[in-house]
Amino acid sequence: MRRFLLAVYPRQWRARYGDEFAALLQDTPLTLVAVIDVLRHAAGLRLQCRLRLAQICGSVLVTAALEVAAARAGLTDNILWAPTTPLRALTLAAVLTPTALVAGSAATRRIQRRGHEPA
Repeated sequence: MRRFLLAVYPRQWRARYGDEFAALLQDTPLTLVAVIDVLRHAAGLRLQCRLRLAQICGSVLVTAALEVAAARAGLTDNILWAPTTPLRALTLAAVLTPTALVAGSAATRRIQRRGHEPA
């Protein structure tokens, strides 16, 4: 179990702190709380390493949740609907906002990268 808990951390982190952390795990009783805390920390580090992927996944999840809420509220039967009332227009904007934010972030990064390229 201790080897598994060490293995869930990103490779770069393990290279830097692995020996220390392995020693700490040997001295720590593996309670459920301790295991959950280690897994939570490792997941956080992995998300930091892949922040862009986390943003995209979060956007997809939020969009899907808002779409489900809109369908259950009777505002639409599917993902394609016309904003015929103010409430439907607001809901459509809420559903599209996470995707628009990620697309805007990607466009901004691309523009910034072009500014740093040698001419």
